[in-house]
Amino acid sequence: MKILYLLLVLSNFFFIACKPPEPINIEDIAIVPKPAQLETDSGYFEINAATQVAVENEDQKKVAELFFSRFQKLAGWQPEILVDKTSGDIIFQTDTSLPEEGYVLESSEDNIYIKAGSLSGYFYALQTLRQLLPVAFDAQDMQEGVVWNVPAVKIVDQPEFKWRGYMLDVSRHFFDKEEVKKVLDFMAEIKLNRFHWHLADDQGWRLEIKSYPKLTSVGAWRVDHNITDETISNWWGRPVQKPGEEATYGGFYTQDDVREIIAYAKERFIEVVPEIDMPGHAQATIAAYPEIGCVNAAKYVATGGVFKNNTYNPGKEETFVFVEKMLNEVMDLFPFDYIHIGGDECNKSQWQADPHAQQRMKEEGLKNVEELQSYFIRRVEKIINARGRNMIGWDEILEGGLAPNATVMSWRGESGGITAAKAGHDVIMTPNKYCYVDLKQGHDDLEPNLGYSQSLLSDAYNYQVFPEDLTPDKRKHILGIQANMWTESISEWSKLTYMTFPRIFAVAENGWTAESNQDWDNFVHRLYAQFERLDQQKVRYATSAFNVWIDHRGDDGKIAINMKTEANGLTIRYTLNGTDPTLESTPYTEAFLLNHSAVVKARAFKGTEEVGNISTLSFPVHKANDAKVVYYTSYNKRKNGGGDKALIDYNYSRLNVGDANWQRFSGDMEVDIVFPENREVEKVSLTGLRFTISGVYAPEKVEVSGSEDGVNFKHLGETSQLQESHTQGRNKVTTVVNFEKSNVKALRIKAKSVAPIPAGHHRAGERSKIYVDEVVVE
Repeated sequence: MKILYLLLVLSNFFFIACKPPEPINIEDIAIVPKPAQLETDSGYFEINAATQVAVENEDQKKVAELFFSRFQKLAGWQPEILVDKTSGDIIFQTDTSLPEEGYVLESSEDNIYIKAGSLSGYFYALQTLRQLLPVAFDAQDMQEGVVWNVPAVKIVDQPEFKWRGYMLDVSRHFFDKEEVKKVLDFMAEIKLNRFHWHLADDQGWRLEIKSYPKLTSVGAWRVDHNITDETISNWWGRPVQKPGEEATYGGFYTQDDVREIIAYAKERFIEVVPEIDMPGHAQATIAAYPEIGCVNAAKYVATGGVFKNNTYNPGKEETFVFVEKMLNEVMDLFPFDYIHIGGDECNKSQWQADPHAQQRMKEEGLKNVEELQSYFIRRVEKIINARGRNMIGWDEILEGGLAPNATVMSWRGESGGITAAKAGHDVIMTPNKYCYVDLKQGHDDLEPNLGYSQSLLSDAYNYQVFPEDLTPDKRKHILGIQANMWTESISEWSKLTYMTFPRIFAVAENGWTAESNQDWDNFVHRLYAQFERLDQQKVRYATSAFNVWIDHRGDDGKIAINMKTEANGLTIRYTLNGTDPTLESTPYTEAFLLNHSAVVKARAFKGTEEVGNISTLSFPVHKANDAKVVYYTSYNKRKNGGGDKALIDYNYSRLNVGDANWQRFSGDMEVDIVFPENREVEKVSLTGLRFTISGVYAPEKVEVSGSEDGVNFKHLGETSQLQESHTQGRNKVTTVVNFEKSNVKALRIKAKSVAPIPAGHHRAGERSKIYVDEVVVE
């Protein structure tokens, strides 16, 4: 019996020991950007303390050390790297037939082979290896008990485009040297290779220029009106600096800082492209050196958004002396091919009034200020070309005629890029709808009040880099794609990462992966692993594509609720009583009607797992929906979706100036709400839009009167909010008027506009507009 038992144990052991390894499921490989070719096999290769990495030379060793040294922090050991060896556990092999930046990575239970024809190819192969390892590889501290397994795969990979960029604006908000390095780190991990560094704008000059020291002693600093509250957006409308005020916010990079950052980027195969914005967006420059400015130039560094009196003077020769000396110092620091000079959004009204600019136009035979801008850009390009460098500008440099050798960044859609490519100029595609990662990335009322407009994750991912209008012979001029992070509302690191991730994954995949190899649902599937890695890195990111959109419309005295998610394949569960949704909450299957006021909360689930955040919106069902509205002040009938009923139709507006549910008044608002029969009321509230860049302000005062007979009215209550109404920004403002319970046939509601808009505001002196979405009567 014992012998039989022993034989059974041995046979089971032999069966287990000889059982072939499980095949790797290709769906478990979640690499971003997606490789060109991926095959899976069975089993895993384990990296451990005994692992040896064989490289051919010292240059390969540097690349390998940058990657494998991370194990020391995470595991307490590091694989040994052997130079000039051809055998080991992980083997580097040169294959000159592979394209620049291309690689082959082949792993089995026994070893890993990495083949490349360039150092960048090895580097990118290791970034892929990073995503094959457990997510603990992205942790910030020692990881106990992790088996560092790499699944058996064969990957053949190369990029679709040679320019795969990320722009960081450090003028609007300053990010220090270590934060810039963190940007370079996350770029490298997803195979981005161009860091566009926006170093100078109206709100700050950030680069030490020794020949012009006031650029940093003056131009790098502004009066601090920064706001960190994510419900407030006041970039357009900050107080300007007053005489005697101290400029305390800012900072700059020393030339040693720049050299250190460039070296750090080179290790990660990233080229750094500096941008010095000119001839517009130059208020910080002109504040430091007013002698190169125009008439009416602003005296101080801008504290927030500005759009005029901020240009170089193209009529003065001393301007070009400054530009040449300054740019040569910039080019001494930055060893790469490209120098970006901006050229965008130049308000030329100063040039119309400046005698030097007008004299230049007369001397050069220039017909208009657009040609004067082209003259300026061409002269700047000659300075850059004289050093063997290439000039890049935003697509406005097309105005008045494109400089002979310029490369164009197409941001106002694709048309600028198409025009430039057809004319034989190189182009980087970065249209704002798809590539501006500072734009809102979800439902207007469910996102932090950061950015403006909207660019969803699916917009970014589904962008087609090659415009259909270009013939194959012109497509060669499309160098690639770039994500842009403008930082007007990005005052700190967590906001930067929230707006960057996950849209930067979409841009990276568009830059690396051929369009024919892309798929939205597969991309979303691969994001779950990326989110786990970001969690390990303690990086804040957006789940907007997984958050529930709660849409609604008024429907015959009720409110129809519709829900969706941007990502497919999720289950939505919701509540109407203010509690958080759980797996036991009602599943959403189709649109439903509300006949009572409710707080709708919804969340998406993937199987039993929560994904995304809880979405919450309130929908009042109030007493005025069946009333008649009589208007004593007219509303804008061209931009209205609800007609006369818009103020009481249950169609609540989003935080979006373009929402057709806003009832738009060009000044004061005065209306009667006439009920079918007398009703008891005690409260009126209305939500207005504050969008002061367009002259839309909250009302200074809201007054409510009531009438028992619909003819004779008496005062019921009012709310004055002078300070609130004179505040600039972009958000909703709800005004509530409470009064004693009254039995009325009609209510008269008067809302007083801000008139005139106060001095120092963006539209000072004008009469404000009032936008109201609903008059809620309770």
